[in-house]
Amino acid sequence: MYPVHAGKETGMDVLNLSQSKSMCHLICVISVLAAAASVAAESPTPTPAPRPGSLAAYASRLTLNRPMAVDSSDHLMITNDNLQVFAAGGAVTLGSASTNGAAPTKQPDAAERARWRKAYFKQRDVIAGVERRRTLLEVEIDQIEDGQLTPRNLARLDRAEAKARVLEEEIRHERGELAKIVREARRHGAEPGWFR
Repeated sequence: MYPVHAGKETGMDVLNLSQSKSMCHLICVISVLAAAASVAAESPTPTPAPRPGSLAAYASRLTLNRPMAVDSSDHLMITNDNLQVFAAGGAVTLGSASTNGAAPTKQPDAAERARWRKAYFKQRDVIAGVERRRTLLEVEIDQIEDGQLTPRNLARLDRAEAKARVLEEEIRHERGELAKIVREARRHGAEPGWFR
């Protein structure tokens, strides 16, 4: 029960301070919820785009622009006359295909495949060897840096870092050579599976 004013009975209860704060919070929450509901009611709910059925169903609803090739029975007729018009937008081959004197590409034999694979894997071994040398040099650089930095060790560190730069350049060069081998092999009919 709420306390009433002393001496007067007005029929209205007077709230104490803690109860009035909770009522104020309740009123604020209700007004925020009402405002959010009115904003949500104003914005329309998006409707998802319908999913297409099959490609055949889509094609049955689609009409092509073909006024020049349609005859009286509404069939598409391709003639020599309208073929020239159709060919203006793309390439159409009439009759058999001509190779313009180029010989058909021959399939490489097993010996050719073995030769290209051998060159490829040999070059990969060269790259792996240079990378091992670079790894050993990096370990040596780490050891020099962990020790005391005397003038002698600083000179060793400079020489090791210079060697590391040279090895990085050598690795880039050897990888370029590997790419050249692959390109040349592909020109001679190599398939991607040969180098796995």
